[in-house]
Amino acid sequence: MLRRLIICDIDNTLLPAGGVISDVTRKALAELDPDTGFSIATGRSFHVVRKFVEDLDLKLPVITSNGAQVYDFAAGKPVYESCFTEASATFVISTLLSEGFDFVAYGKDGIFHRRDSSHMAFFLNYNSSVREEIRAPLIPLSEDDPVFVPDGLTKILVYFPTENLRRRLLEHPDLEVTASMHGVADIMAKGSTKGNAVVALSDYLKVPLSDTYCFGDNDNDISMFTCGAVGVAMGNATEEAKRHASIITRTCKDDGVAYAIRHLL
Repeated sequence: MLRRLIICDIDNTLLPAGGVISDVTRKALAELDPDTGFSIATGRSFHVVRKFVEDLDLKLPVITSNGAQVYDFAAGKPVYESCFTEASATFVISTLLSEGFDFVAYGKDGIFHRRDSSHMAFFLNYNSSVREEIRAPLIPLSEDDPVFVPDGLTKILVYFPTENLRRRLLEHPDLEVTASMHGVADIMAKGSTKGNAVVALSDYLKVPLSDTYCFGDNDNDISMFTCGAVGVAMGNATEEAKRHASIITRTCKDDGVAYAIRHLL
């Protein structure tokens, strides 16, 4: 039985931009008490997370797609999932296609993308870094009419959305909209947040939220800080994220996760 749970965002929390998870952070994670569980919470699809699951030898389910899914790699299936309705997915995809926005969509069978997408480097780089059997399927979206909606769609990531598009998405009653990085909009089904996924994972593992510690750096991590868990903002976090956190640690480059585990929690 776990007594405590630590959940970390990946990019700019565990993983510095353009870098690798440091030996200091790895050592701190390896030295966690046996009754402390560790997992990750990311905006990435479960298709491009397995590398970290294997690299960090994670045993617990992980939060993916900005909280739209909690995926158990050991069982090969989600333990919690919040997918788009067909109507809301059709609205988003048809709008993006007709207005020429570049985007990718995270589905059960892979990463769906516009045929002319200029933003596939991240996924291609990921695939080149892992063995063939765990590469993410990259599937061109059909642009025929009616619009094709992939099965099990958990997130649509739009590159360089306009303010007009953001406003229309935010006004839609069935959509959740946030940003996992500069210059993008993350779109999920209403209620799909990292915070709600933290609640689901804590409940699944029977760990009280008061003993659940969530690390993050960006505004899409704020829901983890306000869901009843203990929020730990990185030193490099946005000011808004820091404002909602209970604890502020060092920056990602200064091994803030390791420092908090050893000195602040």
